[in-house]
Amino acid sequence: MKKILQIALLVLMLAALLVLVPSGAMVAQAEILELPADAYEGLPPQKSGYLSDWAYEDPSISVSIETGRYEETNYMVAHVKLANATQLRTAMASNYYNPSTSLGTTIAKRCNAVLAINGDFFSTRNGVGLVTRQGKEYRLKCNGDYDVLIIDDQGDLHILPSATNQDVETFAGVIMQGFTFGPGLIIQGEKQTDLAKYVFAAGQKYAQRMCLAQIGPLEYLCICSEGPEDKGSVGLTLDQFCDLVSSFEGIQNAYNLDGGSSSTMVFRNQKINSPNNPKRRPLCDIIYFASAYQPDGQE
Repeated sequence: MKKILQIALLVLMLAALLVLVPSGAMVAQAEILELPADAYEGLPPQKSGYLSDWAYEDPSISVSIETGRYEETNYMVAHVKLANATQLRTAMASNYYNPSTSLGTTIAKRCNAVLAINGDFFSTRNGVGLVTRQGKEYRLKCNGDYDVLIIDDQGDLHILPSATNQDVETFAGVIMQGFTFGPGLIIQGEKQTDLAKYVFAAGQKYAQRMCLAQIGPLEYLCICSEGPEDKGSVGLTLDQFCDLVSSFEGIQNAYNLDGGSSSTMVFRNQKINSPNNPKRRPLCDIIYFASAYQPDGQE
């Protein structure tokens, strides 16, 4: 009888602990890692995390992808939520000092990317601008001709219009990623105008477009549009693309990245944007979102 009472008491104590500790909270927190800045890749995505051809979710990241149509052009938007800032990462196709290119799908697969988009094709800027990748600065030669995008160690986007070296040097934060292309489409919640003057971004041309936007802490939108080489689409000018991007609620900052045939969105190691366009331009670099979830028993 005494042994039965002891067992019953033990069961009651365990039940009380389960009530006091939220189910899975401590376990899930312990399994979400911070990824080292000098690591090339993220943790492998979980096979069970792929909810469909357009969605992924594990305790550290969620990605949902939708399509739509604007100004006679198809577009695609990926909504990404992260557990920590180390999951927003960049990767180069090769060494910065001897740059070569690879298909975005190749780089993304090598990095275990859950979702990846093209970067700014830094080698085409002719030695001008800011290039920082994973906290390492490779180039700082800002001459005021380009809007610069900085991603800090909190995962927040900051756009410096017509940036100079002094603008970058006086930035009050830790720079993890720095890009030179642009322009900024939305800066601190304000939609930008007169974008056609940005000749380098082919502002008045109907083209494929790509942007990275932030809508909240560790919450992002990647938005891309098709171009005239895609069946059923005419492409968007930079102003039209800005109109499309600003139609999404809550965007704080949105930055235009390299477009045309460089416009690339990769999910499940496949290029999913502009599916009917045979052109696949190799890239210098990608921006990617990685899983930081390590299940029990995996190292």
